Amino acid sequence: MSMEKFTKMKPLTDFSPKKKDIAWKNDHITVIDYEGWSFTEESDMVVCIIHLIEQNQFILRHEYIPTFKYVEGQEHHLTVLSGGIKKGESPERALLREIEEEAGIVIDPDFVIEIDKPLFVSKGCIDQYYPCIITLTEKDYHEVVAKTDGSKAEKKSQTVKLNMKYINSVNSSDVITEYMMLKFKEYSNIN
Repeated sequence: MSMEKFTKMKPLTDFSPKKKDIAWKNDHITVIDYEGWSFTEESDMVVCIIHLIEQNQFILRHEYIPTFKYVEGQEHHLTVLSGGIKKGESPERALLREIEEEAGIVIDPDFVIEIDKPLFVSKGCIDQYYPCIITLTEKDYHEVVAKTDGSKAEKKSQTVKLNMKYINSVNSSDVITEYMMLKFKEYSNIN
């Protein structure tokens, strides 16, 4: 099989399952049966780590996560900044919205955001994650009070700024956070 076939793959855009393929649906998730597979559809997500270069800090979330609590009993976990991309919203716009909602950071409109190619989370779901590492200087942003999205989980969560000297001490609880931490360490030339 030639590599050319794989280099021409394009991200899924504006996917909408055929009604006959929908096995179950609510406001947040759709279960699709297709060619003998059952898989889920949720919103695509943006995921981000912000590096505040002058403060020598990076930003994560200390989040209340009911799904992890259900399995482990522990309520809060360190995760990356993240959020769903709303219908008709670009990944860049979703990222800016989520950063303001969760971290209270408003990035200058002239700042160029580079988001990596989207990745599927697993074979069992069709949502894609758009990873991004953002390095900010003090002139690139200003801080406001984080307003959250109003959800119960987000009200129980908080954004944390960690000193770079603690980067190797972060204990990730999920694959996305671990992946982003590895990307961030590579980006920052940290072993």
